[in-house]
Amino acid sequence: MKIRVAAVQLNSILGNVEENAMKALKLLEKAINPAQQKPDLIVFPEMALTGYNFRSPQQVSPFLETVGKGRSYEFGRLISEKWNCLTLLGYPETFSGKIYNSAVLIDSKGCVVYNYRKTHLYETDKLWGCSESPDGFKSFDVEIRGHKVKSIIGICMDLNPYEFTAPFDAYEFATIAAKDKCQLIIIPTAWMNSAWKENWTDEEVNNFREVYDSNEVEEIDTIANETRDRRIYSEDALEYHFGLTDNRTARYWIMRLDPLFSKPHPDLIQGVIICNRSGMEDRLMYAGTSSIFTFGGGPMIKDCNHVTIDVKIHGSLGQGTEGVIIRDIEI
Repeated sequence: MKIRVAAVQLNSILGNVEENAMKALKLLEKAINPAQQKPDLIVFPEMALTGYNFRSPQQVSPFLETVGKGRSYEFGRLISEKWNCLTLLGYPETFSGKIYNSAVLIDSKGCVVYNYRKTHLYETDKLWGCSESPDGFKSFDVEIRGHKVKSIIGICMDLNPYEFTAPFDAYEFATIAAKDKCQLIIIPTAWMNSAWKENWTDEEVNNFREVYDSNEVEEIDTIANETRDRRIYSEDALEYHFGLTDNRTARYWIMRLDPLFSKPHPDLIQGVIICNRSGMEDRLMYAGTSSIFTFGGGPMIKDCNHVTIDVKIHGSLGQGTEGVIIRDIEI
């Protein structure tokens, strides 16, 4: 079955919910041609409208939502109803006195199909009082074009080993996706750029911040590749290229999905949408590079110098851009 999917990459400003929502809507209106087929699924990043880098439970508190209520849900419902599609976006959830880093999937009628809570927490999640999902990784069915599609959602750190202490080759999230034969794997993220360092000096932070403050690079990458803006780089920021992908991050994402390609499954094609954010928040810099892959289930071939896997990279956005990528994928 062929479906059309879209990922919306944002440089969300912390706490500026309305501004972030307006920007996201405008990007989609530019990207989706009314005369053409609309996406079946639109994916937004982790904590898409609120921003991610909160420093305390008190700071995130005004933005917390319950499932199916609140500004993030209302925005997702607007997108789903406007384009008659599924919409997934990340948001900060409150439930039974606990805080979760969550992602909600909303259908074309504005109903909640599935709500997922992040299982593997990053240190930033803990700063604002986030709790681990009590349910872990679970697959679920979602209807697309009259077909039930086995799906799974993971959020950012879920791709990494638990607490960075679990065995690297445990591949907890991808193992469930492979075992349950998921056709659609959706991963909203706020993933750090491979050029970012925790020990950046103030000068290094300011160099990159000035690049973002002085340039707004928009990228609309549709089926027809209508616009490809690849124009910005800065020697002051270590020749950082806005429009190029963060290849080290993209390769790492694929590596962390090892169970999808290390064993043959010729009767199953698995589509992966990774929707990351871009830009800077305080001293953090994100990787952008939102990507759409499919794993075809063919054998992994090793020789003395190379490993070949059955993956098709349908496209990626730049590491520093804001924009939309739309692709047709077979699942």
